[in-house]
Amino acid sequence: MLRDFRHLIDGRTMPNLTFLFFGFNGRISRKSGWLGFIIVGVASAVGTLLIDPSVFDLDRAPPRTPNRPDTIWQLALVIPAMALMVKRFNDRDWPYWLGFVFGALGAMLRLGHHFDLFLPGFSSRPENVVLAIVSLAFLFAFVDNGFLPGTKGPNRYGPDPLEGSEPAR
Repeated sequence: MLRDFRHLIDGRTMPNLTFLFFGFNGRISRKSGWLGFIIVGVASAVGTLLIDPSVFDLDRAPPRTPNRPDTIWQLALVIPAMALMVKRFNDRDWPYWLGFVFGALGAMLRLGHHFDLFLPGFSSRPENVVLAIVSLAFLFAFVDNGFLPGTKGPNRYGPDPLEGSEPAR
């Protein structure tokens, strides 16, 4: 496992961190995508813990007021998550703009709580129906990017990220 993170830094098997989190061209493997999303998830949780530790207080009642500094932190993490999604969609030979759409939807979900768009519990309010549809779209992206292999060989977005680094998928 430690070897996997070392490759993230030296870029032999895994792309370097700048490309991984801020590059919007090319392709990455599922392995790089998973490691990238784990890093973004840990950064999200650690940032929230440092900014607003009361989030993890289990005794606190569920309706919470949005925390602006934490929202800014989470919105900043949309960029690396979006870069990961664009490159995973590229690897699957889907249109690159889908990654940008999912990034915008993630930002919208994060900001929706500041404007009371989403109420606790499901109701037939149009906002909650949209939330359900967006959640299903994120489930599609999760399965497609996280579990399905990319196209074999080069595609319109670049060479296969696994060529030369692993024998076969």
